[in-house]
Amino acid sequence: MAEFERVQGAVEAALNLLADQVADELERAGLSVLRDGNADAGAEIEVDAGADEAGGVYVAWRPGSRLSLAAAVAVQQGRFDEQVIQHSGTVKRIMLDAISAILQSSRFSVEQSTDDMRPLAIRVTSSDVDAAR
Repeated sequence: MAEFERVQGAVEAALNLLADQVADELERAGLSVLRDGNADAGAEIEVDAGADEAGGVYVAWRPGSRLSLAAAVAVQQGRFDEQVIQHSGTVKRIMLDAISAILQSSRFSVEQSTDDMRPLAIRVTSSDVDAAR
């Protein structure tokens, strides 16, 4: 089994700086940003420091706890046709579209995640934040 390798030094610092810039921009736009469990809903920013093609900065939308819990319970109980499951996914997709537009407007490069573990996320690949401000 291959050992997990992490990026280090300047590469890791650059990923963390990009994540901070994304968080700042989304907060500037009025969105809640999840950092260290400070809220139960909002834009969740993840830094994947793996030294592989999945490494990078990702943003996902976490709906409020009432919607998330209702969808999770329906899935756990095998009620896959429940409307709340589709609604939860729709909310996530719509909010990610808005987040993408906000970030692109402020000179971030974003793309849809191709990582199987993050199907409802966007990947932020770079920023030109100073030019947008």
